[in-house]
Amino acid sequence: MIRMRPSGLVLTATFVVLLATLLWFRDALLQAHVDQSIQEVASDAALYFDVYQSVYADAALQESPTLFLIGSPILFMKLAGGDLFLIEVCNLALMFFTLRVALGCLTSLRGRLLFVSGALIFPYFLFGFLGLNKEIYAMCSAVLFGSYFIRGRLSHLVLALLIGACARYYMLVALLVLLVTVPRDRPPRYTLIISLLFAVSLVAPITKQLIPEYSTEGLLEDSGRIGLVFASIIDHYGYAVAYPAKYVLLLPSRAYGYLIGATEDATGAAVSVVSTGMFLWICRLLIARGTPNPTVRRLIVAGLTAPIPIMWSEIMHWRYYSFVYFFFLYAAILHMEARRARVAARRTAAARA
Repeated sequence: MIRMRPSGLVLTATFVVLLATLLWFRDALLQAHVDQSIQEVASDAALYFDVYQSVYADAALQESPTLFLIGSPILFMKLAGGDLFLIEVCNLALMFFTLRVALGCLTSLRGRLLFVSGALIFPYFLFGFLGLNKEIYAMCSAVLFGSYFIRGRLSHLVLALLIGACARYYMLVALLVLLVTVPRDRPPRYTLIISLLFAVSLVAPITKQLIPEYSTEGLLEDSGRIGLVFASIIDHYGYAVAYPAKYVLLLPSRAYGYLIGATEDATGAAVSVVSTGMFLWICRLLIARGTPNPTVRRLIVAGLTAPIPIMWSEIMHWRYYSFVYFFFLYAAILHMEARRARVAARRTAAARA
């Protein structure tokens, strides 16, 4: 007889419901990609679908090597023969597998249920299977990388890097840098992190001149006045100063923009709210009594420093860096479990005395 943890039952039941939803709305989701209404829950999904249909549907894969660099959703559409539903099912299966891995990192039922809940209230994760988008791969990659941090399984690291590459090549760069700056088996290398900040400060202005895609009029127009300020600071070799301010300001920016009518991105606004709430909780954890254990500390440092290699561009959208939420989610739950374990140990010791 197969026995399953209560958390596993909850997870399985949740994904059965999500699969049923996918089956029920299969045709509607296809139409949403055609009429672009899918953009409400999956950024750029309609764009990827349109580019596939108009450019790559009839092109031979070997004649389109750029697909491996410019867009994994288009590549997957090509590999799936244009079957959008197949990709959606595969994305849902990836989400299920990723959360199963995450549950193995946690020791309590409460912690496992909190992680599932925390993942599913994050819109980029919850809606990731509904359309063609890269965010689902970034989120799953971060969850698997966090699992590697906690359990040290090389297979989780390899999967995290492969899936991260499917999200964006600079997601892969961020994870590779984390392996060096925040190793899982020793304290974070703060001197190296600071050195990296100053190194990027020197290299970023030169790179922006050599690769125009990192500094275009379109990006600057969408960045707003504060984006222009950050761009100017970075262009004048001030990324080390700009990074912490840009990190903190980008967190709530989409929520603020949605409130004042500057953006219609409700999904991005919800992500901003959840991310900001988690960031504030982590800040509270850092200043409260009781030093976090080494694993929790490494996860927090990873969440705070992971965007260093990529935040120097003029993209002013938190979704490109929002994967750090899952490092913080792991840290918050592990800290809670460790604290409850200490309380239980003290009570046991007191009872025996």
